Amino acid sequence: MHHFRSYEDAAVAAYAARLRAISSPLVGEPRAWQQCELQARRIFADCAESLALGRTTVTDSQIAEVVDLGAIRVQQSIHLTHSVRAGVILFDTVLEYLLKSIEDMGEKDSGRVSGYTVAVRALQQGIGRRLEVGSIAYDSFMLGRVREVHEQGHRKLAREIHDQVGNSLSLAMRQLELYEVELGRQGGDMPPTVQAAQAAILETLARTRELVTELRRPSVSGCLEEAINQFVASMGDSVAPVRVWVRGLDEWIPQSVSEELFIMVRECLRNAFRHAEAGNIVVHIDIAPHEIQTEIIDDGLGFDTARTRAGGRANGLTGLQERADLVAGTLHIDSARGRGTHVTIWIPIKEGHGVR
Repeated sequence: MHHFRSYEDAAVAAYAARLRAISSPLVGEPRAWQQCELQARRIFADCAESLALGRTTVTDSQIAEVVDLGAIRVQQSIHLTHSVRAGVILFDTVLEYLLKSIEDMGEKDSGRVSGYTVAVRALQQGIGRRLEVGSIAYDSFMLGRVREVHEQGHRKLAREIHDQVGNSLSLAMRQLELYEVELGRQGGDMPPTVQAAQAAILETLARTRELVTELRRPSVSGCLEEAINQFVASMGDSVAPVRVWVRGLDEWIPQSVSEELFIMVRECLRNAFRHAEAGNIVVHIDIAPHEIQTEIIDDGLGFDTARTRAGGRANGLTGLQERADLVAGTLHIDSARGRGTHVTIWIPIKEGHGVR
């Protein structure tokens, strides 16, 4: 299978040429191309290793690096569609060299052609996972930008209400107080209409203060994100860096479901801190009105899930599955030694949904 590996430089050169042919900014900006070339060579290496081992091998620990690329692409003003096009071009390019390698083997090695299926799967999975992780990071970074602009707008509106409306109401109230004092000196009482106006101003002032306080309150995704970040912070600086992204409104999740999901995410993080020796950990929670999709990804040591269950050391995994069942959800754990771990949790949200 060494013969296929010899095509690596030619495949990368062809990939760059095809990106230039469509005027892709990924090849026009040196730093962007450096990142693309690195991922392309890693995907090529996974294909070659899959051929050598006779089974599909995709190194998840390398995919974890793609998490940062989403934010970098935004900063480089490169839209996500360019990454998707580049992924399609890379797939076609590497597949072309896989087919060329098969042709070069000739009829004497035709019995080994079927072994190239594992390389094609590695190619598809390697590109697919990178695009998935990269798109999550891109969307989350953009959502963060939107939140930031949204919060800045709220703070500006709060200042305007406080400075303009609040001050004007306070001034009007002060004038009425002075009028009341002057009437008292003359032995008179405040007319009922003026008293009513004074009460209305007091009520408006109180509502204005409430509104300003509400506008200045940080627009975070909700208690779930806060709870996860607080748990990570409580573990100290000795743990791997954890990136937590929550999209959607926390209010869409029933309280009982939110608590179960937090416990599951916390258990996954504890396992990663304790056993994975990971360099990076990503928690992504996508909340929609009808479902919650959660992913916990680390680039650590990984483990053999089948052997763990068979060896009776799966109490943590069993607990996770039981909690997923309680909320009518599904749990999937994808891991292998040296490949990191990818946990996916899906929970439906229905009217009146709670823990069973």
